[in-house]
Amino acid sequence: MKIKPENRFWIRIYGFTAFVMLVAMSVFGWLAWTSREEPGVGRVAGARPPGSPAVNTATSSISDESYELLAAFRPPKYTPEKGASKSFQAAMARYEKQDYAGAASALRAVSDAQPDVAAAKFYLGVSLLLKGDRIAGIQELRDLAETPDSPYLERARFYLAKGLIAEHDLERAQRQLEDLIAQHGDLEKQATVLLGQIRRT
Repeated sequence: MKIKPENRFWIRIYGFTAFVMLVAMSVFGWLAWTSREEPGVGRVAGARPPGSPAVNTATSSISDESYELLAAFRPPKYTPEKGASKSFQAAMARYEKQDYAGAASALRAVSDAQPDVAAAKFYLGVSLLLKGDRIAGIQELRDLAETPDSPYLERARFYLAKGLIAEHDLERAQRQLEDLIAQHGDLEKQATVLLGQIRRT
């Protein structure tokens, strides 16, 4: 039986389509087989292929215990200042008794009423960190760390770095420590040691 020319065209089209589908099915079968051989690798969006470097290796290998150890600090001592208001002195009396929640509440009132009192803002930030309110403590200390003429600039940077470490933000913590070291102040050695510990983790 002789095939008409117009039918030959459609036979070729159907044949080519069948060939493409066969190739696609072969590729799909191969991918399914390899995914069983290596479960979870290379088949999930964002998955890291074997042997490739991990993303953000500076933080991925640090345990929660290491973060806590690096973030731990002794409360900075308070030296009474001349001319301090009675409300500030009362707040610091709580601070010295290690009542950091009470101190934070009292220092917040002082800081709101007297926003120019850097000591109130500094010890408020520290008290917030010590009572576990890290985000609020970081914010208070960051404000001081961004005030170049503040007498608490160096100390604010150091304890801000501690708070950032507690929040697993090593990149910003290192930045604060590097800025502090560049000041060549009283906390330069402590900051250098802490920075070295972070870089070795």
